Amino acid sequence: MKVAFSAILVKTKAKFMNTIQQYFSILFILICLAISTSTYAGYATTKYPVVFVHGVFTGKNVLGIVPSWYGIPEKLKRFGNNKIFVANVAATGGPSVRVPQLSAYIDDVLTQSGATKVHLIGHSQGGMTIRAYSAFYPERVASLTSISSPNHGTKAADVAWEIYLGLNELSPELVNVVVSFVEFLGWTHGLLSGDSLEQDVMPAFYNVTTQGALEFGREVSSYGWSEDCNASRDTYVSGRTKNINGLDVSYAFPVYSWSGKGAPMNLFKSGEDFLDPSAYILTAAYWANRTILNEGPNDGVVSTCSNRLGKVISENYYWSHFDEVNHVLGLTPNPDPRSVMLTHMNRLKNKGL
Repeated sequence: MKVAFSAILVKTKAKFMNTIQQYFSILFILICLAISTSTYAGYATTKYPVVFVHGVFTGKNVLGIVPSWYGIPEKLKRFGNNKIFVANVAATGGPSVRVPQLSAYIDDVLTQSGATKVHLIGHSQGGMTIRAYSAFYPERVASLTSISSPNHGTKAADVAWEIYLGLNELSPELVNVVVSFVEFLGWTHGLLSGDSLEQDVMPAFYNVTTQGALEFGREVSSYGWSEDCNASRDTYVSGRTKNINGLDVSYAFPVYSWSGKGAPMNLFKSGEDFLDPSAYILTAAYWANRTILNEGPNDGVVSTCSNRLGKVISENYYWSHFDEVNHVLGLTPNPDPRSVMLTHMNRLKNKGL
């Protein structure tokens, strides 16, 4: 009897201790999950709002339907950044029309958020747009990031510009009709995204030639830029200057860039790009740039050398020009462009920006 009772007592005690251990194990896991969730919830939280600026022949949304920065804002918001804004500027326009449009949008962002500065991130010609904005309103810039922007021009644009000049001599009336039609398409695209925007395609066209990009860097904005894309560049700019309104202002912000060099289809690297029809077009463009125009590594539109601005995060991503903004529809090779952007937000956060 006494032995039996002792056995029951031992079993009860063991069961009780096992229950306690399970309880504390579950509690430990919940605490770890809470800490982890709390940590990652603020992983992308920046001090200042983030404004994304698209390139040419698109808008805030492609054809007013598909987001230009596909899935990227949503990813950042899931990791704690609720100050994400996507601008809508002229689909076919240079700085003379795009910067005032972007300025009006940023004014609204600053009013809405109560901030004094914004992080500017531009893809393709969007990079030229934010560079121009930073020259006109440097005091409003918290950081500047160029993603595959033709900061030193492209040889393809040089060829196209020479063709334009030749056609303009032969038939200026025909050229004017074509230009007007392209601007009409740009205006229609803006309307589909919710804005009726002024267009001006020729300055945008000239800016991406090598001579146009050189003049842009010399006369508009040299922040983080060097005339020779292989030369050293400032990665952080600061000082005092007069803004576009003639006000004496101070500025200080880091400059970043990254780009892809993976337009050619590759069985081992392209991943979901095999399902993306645009990837095959950009593969052809990649090889034309490399073999005919001798552009070197490129994403099918812009060479890695041309994009270089400020601190180059990487130019080894196996991405095409569309992959860089997670298109088409997220069909991209690794790494995930959304994750690269997420890491960048954390980089800015860690700088107190």
